[in-house]
Amino acid sequence: MSEFNITSWMKKQYLAEAKLDTPKSSQLASAINSAIEGIDSEMNYRDFAVAVASILENGYGSHLYDKFMEVLHAELGMNESLNEMYSSENEEIGEEFSKEFGVRAYSDPFKIEIMEMGDINGRIFEKMIQWVESKGYKVDRSQSYSEFDMDEDRYYYPRIIISK
Repeated sequence: MSEFNITSWMKKQYLAEAKLDTPKSSQLASAINSAIEGIDSEMNYRDFAVAVASILENGYGSHLYDKFMEVLHAELGMNESLNEMYSSENEEIGEEFSKEFGVRAYSDPFKIEIMEMGDINGRIFEKMIQWVESKGYKVDRSQSYSEFDMDEDRYYYPRIIISK
């Protein structure tokens, strides 16, 4: 008889009680695995993570990141809490950024989103990036953009992608 895994049992119990474990999730996991097999059976974790991030960003929006991460952490049995991940430092950089540039900005561990319905001038956007870098963050310039855009159901605000 195999050993009982309390972590796995608690994870499944948590997801069941929170009504987060659904038959759809099993079907989706199977479809994703099939798609990965069809594209590259030895796909690296970076390509997979970038694809998931793209789906979240384009299909769901940043307001659901924390909920997604909570379920992901529970599924993976990670002990890190969201409160640790979303530290006050991340909120403070957004507040400082807002004061420095006179704009409304939202920040999380991954980006600063400038909540303005319009494009940011290129020179000003470069100053914003330099300011963020002066605070000790790395900026992914290829993923950062100064344009505002919208489609039928979503706004795309100017953003600066950051990491420590």
